[in-house]
Amino acid sequence: MRVRKIWDIKTTEPNENILKLCGYNRILAVLLLNRGINTEEKINNFLNPLKTHLSSPEVFTDMDKSVQRIKQAIDNNENITIYGDFDADGITSTSILYLTLKELGANVSYYLPDRMTESHGLNTKALVNIISKRKSKLIITVDCGISNKDEVNFAKGFKADVIITDHHEAPEILPDAFAIINPKAPDSLKQDLSLEELESLNYLSGAGVAFKLACALLNHFKKEDFVYKILSLAAIGTIGDVVELLGENRTIAAMGIELIKKGLHKGISQLLLSAGVNDFEAVTSETIAFTIVPRLNAAGRLDNPISAINLLISDDEEQINTSAKILNELNQKRQDLCNEVYNEAKSMYLAKPNENKKSIILYSPSWHLGIIGIAASKLVEEFNKPVFLMTSDENNPDIIRCSSRSIQGVNIHSILSEHKNLYEGFGGHKMAAGFSFDKTKISFDKFKLILAETIDEYTQDVDFTTAKIEADMELQTDDLTFETIETINKLRPFGQANPAPLFVIKDMCLENFRLMGQNNNHLKLFLSKNNSKPIECVKWNYPDFNLPLNSKIDILFSPSVNIFNGESNIQLIISDLKSELLDKQEQQNEIKILDHRNKKNIIMQVLDFINTTKKRTGIFIENSALKTQLNLPNTIENKLFTSENIPSDTEQIMFFDCPNCESEFNKIIKDSNAKIVHLMNFNISVINTDNVIIKLSGMLKYALSNLNGEINLLKLANALYIDIETLDCILNLFDNCNLTDYNKTNENTATITYIHPVELSKIKQDDLYYTADEKIKEINNFRRFYLQSTTDEIKELIQG
Repeated sequence: MRVRKIWDIKTTEPNENILKLCGYNRILAVLLLNRGINTEEKINNFLNPLKTHLSSPEVFTDMDKSVQRIKQAIDNNENITIYGDFDADGITSTSILYLTLKELGANVSYYLPDRMTESHGLNTKALVNIISKRKSKLIITVDCGISNKDEVNFAKGFKADVIITDHHEAPEILPDAFAIINPKAPDSLKQDLSLEELESLNYLSGAGVAFKLACALLNHFKKEDFVYKILSLAAIGTIGDVVELLGENRTIAAMGIELIKKGLHKGISQLLLSAGVNDFEAVTSETIAFTIVPRLNAAGRLDNPISAINLLISDDEEQINTSAKILNELNQKRQDLCNEVYNEAKSMYLAKPNENKKSIILYSPSWHLGIIGIAASKLVEEFNKPVFLMTSDENNPDIIRCSSRSIQGVNIHSILSEHKNLYEGFGGHKMAAGFSFDKTKISFDKFKLILAETIDEYTQDVDFTTAKIEADMELQTDDLTFETIETINKLRPFGQANPAPLFVIKDMCLENFRLMGQNNNHLKLFLSKNNSKPIECVKWNYPDFNLPLNSKIDILFSPSVNIFNGESNIQLIISDLKSELLDKQEQQNEIKILDHRNKKNIIMQVLDFINTTKKRTGIFIENSALKTQLNLPNTIENKLFTSENIPSDTEQIMFFDCPNCESEFNKIIKDSNAKIVHLMNFNISVINTDNVIIKLSGMLKYALSNLNGEINLLKLANALYIDIETLDCILNLFDNCNLTDYNKTNENTATITYIHPVELSKIKQDDLYYTADEKIKEINNFRRFYLQSTTDEIKELIQG
């Protein structure tokens, strides 16, 4: 399915008062109004985040009692354990409180769960360790805990107090904790706050809430200056958790970025240097989001997050350098693994894109749990539909764990909440969620069916074929000045709810273009308008561009300053581009579907058409029995082909037979370069797993006796009327059951040295039998889909 991008260009018109407040800078006025900044007070606060005062920590009703309990623990030298989380928000939250309590002389330690074995939140096994071995009588959660009612009660049973600091949505029944500091929990904030103050506090990240507790402690102990040691960590957590950069979050982020620019935090500075960022003055929220946060997250995703927290809390130069090196290596590994999972998941989806039209639900036991969420995000961006990627729990293969991501307008937390009874664990919010279930209680296929049906119900009015991109305003080339970029920079820091502005210029003239980058996958264009000086533009990851010079192009972009050889120039970073010629190219590349499936007794007409047409024609027939049945004349023999010998120069294909699966169907059309597809009528052959196994056994005996045990996998698959992946699965099943010794010599050939008689009752005891059975069911389902689907559905399948 091709996702069509729709530009929603706002047409905001500022009034005289707003223009005056913005110094008659129309672009600034429009950008502010587009973000809901429409009063003098809001404009002053938004444009001056470094001068905006943060609210008092005492706005939280349980703040004073929390400070008093922590003071008691410090006075009595009680061990305090900070219970955090393994992502950037949880790691920075833990570091904020750990450094603060250390500064106050507390006997403090921390605990970060292992993503692979524990998942998010409190768990009783960890609490037993904390309470029994560390003798902790006070546990402070950061970025977690609000949903852990049972675990808090467990801790209380051992006379341990729990202070919860969290920012996630609160359940109906709250944990019976000593104190709860969470702006989303009922009655957690003072009653006399304004609506604006309540909204601002509700935006806080886990690090933001932990920062509030740290500030309260520092105020109580008269050590307010220490706040500058932890503000940069609060900024990283706030930006890393992708919460709204409005209100207090905007101030926290802006102040923290300024401190990072000064290089005051040794660990953060070393991490930036090791990542190739040498100019600290150029650090922005984007630097944090795309350089610092992924490296902190990589530790929790692929390893123990200890290296990340050591980087943030240590003063030891050697330990900091070692931690930065480890984080860089883990981040590179994360990127490589992410590409592998993404490519594999994409291939799985494209093999059968019509299975669930409104979602992508995939499972592979080999995927890394710490990576599937990132890969899901990439698939969402590409296919514009909710994505659920699942893998097996490393320590319990019966447990399947999932990371899911969604699109605007589809609340997956609400969707998943419909089936809470199916989960072993569940949490998240409207755009991202995670859960686990026991496949011995419900199979993946059944779970997938239930989930897909629920998504269909929730998204009846959602158009997945289009993705709306909001643009702030339309500009002219005269607006592309350094002054405009300075205006845009007044809105920094950018982030959630305050994205970097996007602009549109229409009817640009293509002066020149070339591909660049190590793999020639990035596009550099030079565009002009009304004979203006050509403007340099860049479109990342856009290798398929081929328009003639002087073509007219509309662009959606962000302006930036590019410094090369000491010279500064304006460069436009293109998010999307449109052109009538591009639209025509797409239309020309579209496949035309001609449907003959419901036509009876047309074989003579079809043969006459084949003999007289001037278009290069290919006729697909895989099943030899069908070929005999059709009794086709010798005159068209040279036009026949199978999946083993797909022609590459056809103009049209006639499917006299049905391919084995969606991926094979698409491969035939892609490799043949056909632009016209004829869907013919035929009787589908429904295949049976047991019959395939028995028939394969006979074929292997023949190969052993007559071909020295050498087998051509593609020919064998075609003869069995299955795809090569299913054949490989059955041959591995034979190998597992010691019926043969299956050894692949390359992608399409293999050898065997013996073959024993098949006993179906024994074979069915192996899990691979049921995997093969599912694959054969998919083949049969595709053949039914082929005969029963509409031409629009076939076209959607082809376009993927």
